[in-house]
Amino acid sequence: MAIFGREKSNEDASDIELEKAPVSFNNPASSVIPKPAALVKDGKLAKSSSTTLIARDTEIFGDIKFSGNLEVEGHVVGNVICNPGSESSVRILENGRVEGDIQVPRAAVNGDVKGNVRASTVELAAKAKVEGNVNYEMLEMVKGAQVNGNLVYTQKPENAKPFKKE
Repeated sequence: MAIFGREKSNEDASDIELEKAPVSFNNPASSVIPKPAALVKDGKLAKSSSTTLIARDTEIFGDIKFSGNLEVEGHVVGNVICNPGSESSVRILENGRVEGDIQVPRAAVNGDVKGNVRASTVELAAKAKVEGNVNYEMLEMVKGAQVNGNLVYTQKPENAKPFKKE
């Protein structure tokens, strides 16, 4: 039986030891970090199909670093960042709020964001309210969405042609 990554061979439920989350009031941080082996498959980064939900009545204080998909219906006070190289996405649902920066490959917003959004693909739905800059490569914005900041188009570094010395 595996409990939070620990293997228990004994079937007796009384011997199960639960791993407690670290607590720090000086530097609170919430992280959903996958095992490194789950990210690499055949030498390439694998897509994660896991989805993390922050429910409606949930408040999280601290940064969230994740892989896979993140759906926010509750309130997050902190930055939302995906693991480097992962194909992650975040959805801020209608009642969701994020007070901090969001940096992911794909972001869909239909709630409130007080901070900068940096993503390759950004979707702003009808009830989206962003108080900060939106950096994007591809943007879809529906009538009713609000941005109190700058919309900044950024081009992929891979698309830029390298300078050749002759």
